[in-house]
Amino acid sequence: MTIDEVEVYVTSNGHGRVAIVRRDDGFFCLYRWIWHPEHFALSKSTSWMDAKVPGSVLYDEYTTPLVGIYGTVDDARREVPSLPGFAGASLAKPG
Repeated sequence: MTIDEVEVYVTSNGHGRVAIVRRDDGFFCLYRWIWHPEHFALSKSTSWMDAKVPGSVLYDEYTTPLVGIYGTVDDARREVPSLPGFAGASLAKPG
C-alpha cells in the first residue's frame, strides 16, 4: 500500500501524532501514534514536531489504521479532535 499523508496533527505535549492518509481507493483513514519519552531519547528528538522518522518505520507491517473510513479529508479532519488527547492538536503538516 502506498502511504499518502495528507495532514498530520500533533498533540500539545508533542507525544501524540495522527495522520490523515489517502487510501489507494481514494478514501481516507487515520493512523495514530503515541510516543513515550524514552522513544524521544533514542531519536534525540523532543516531540513529533521535530522527529524525523522515516515512513518505512511509521508504516511498518505492524501498523494498522484506526477503525473508520472517511469520504473526504474534512470528514477525517472532524474526527481528529474526538480521539483521546487530540482535542487541542495542532496541524504539523498541512495538506
